Amino acid sequence: MKKTIISIVSAAMLFGVFGSNQAAASAFTDIDSSPMKPHIERLAQERIITGYTDGTFRPKEKVTRAQYAKMLALAMGLAPDANAARQFTDLADWSRPYVGALVKARITNGKSKTSFGGNDFITRQEMAVMFVRAMGLEEFVHMLDYNNSFADSSKISSWAKHHVFFLKDIGFADGNGKYYFPQDATTREAFAKLTYRFTIEEHKYFELALNRIALEVYENIKKVTYLGDNQINVTYTDGTVEDDQIDVFLDELWWNYHYYSLEEMDGHDWAAMNSTEKRELIMFILDYWDTDYDIYFLTRTKEDAYRVLLERVNLVFMYDHQRNDNFMREFIWAAVDTRTIDTVDEE
Repeated sequence: MKKTIISIVSAAMLFGVFGSNQAAASAFTDIDSSPMKPHIERLAQERIITGYTDGTFRPKEKVTRAQYAKMLALAMGLAPDANAARQFTDLADWSRPYVGALVKARITNGKSKTSFGGNDFITRQEMAVMFVRAMGLEEFVHMLDYNNSFADSSKISSWAKHHVFFLKDIGFADGNGKYYFPQDATTREAFAKLTYRFTIEEHKYFELALNRIALEVYENIKKVTYLGDNQINVTYTDGTVEDDQIDVFLDELWWNYHYYSLEEMDGHDWAAMNSTEKRELIMFILDYWDTDYDIYFLTRTKEDAYRVLLERVNLVFMYDHQRNDNFMREFIWAAVDTRTIDTVDEE
């Protein structure tokens, strides 16, 4: 199982996201009172966002899900794919290719099998989820512990909580400091603020994201420095520094986190599993041993190893008095005793 890390910045710019009528940054006549004025002007200078021919930007105007889909697809440099959104019956022709691009990239699945909700206003929590997915970090935000730091955290939907809390922790999306207003529709100025961070300040926030994940999962990491172009420096608590690639680093982190979390299991947990769950668990462990991240390697085919270890572990935890024993200790011993694994000789 290989994790894919999607770059959070792209050379693709966001032309005409909100329509074909455009105005230059110097022509915006209605942003002086917007707290996002510097963000709006910079994004317009970089031709990432545009205004209207009447000279306005309309910062308080709400953003639809279809409009946001086009913006995000262009920002990520995704190839339009109308066919990938063919199941949605509520999309205009102009938006279908961009929605399809996000579906293909697993950024969105729509609101149902046949509805994307293109004309619905995108909520702040929906936007948070899509930004995390665009960063390629959704699988990692669920590994972390969070404090319910917003006064209205109870209003955040369960499917969006980890995404919102993660973006809050790295300073990417912080609401007004006290409230997040998760169910509120996103405005053009709010979109501008996050898009500024997603593009202009991508280096800063991706580094913060990497550190938020790595420092909680690994006790021996002091700092991760993002160098760009998929490259990082990892500084360990003993003072050593190593170069690594982001995709390799996060792939190893993902495997190690899930593998070592199994150390909490005992025989009672195993006995409570059905046959499908037992197979998935054993195959995950075998897949981990088949990576370069552990000292063990398989001496059998995975199917043969699965058959041998299933039989042995079921015997080990057959009786209730045996089920207080640690699952992973007994599983590894079973693998060693049946000569299913051997260890890598380190030079």
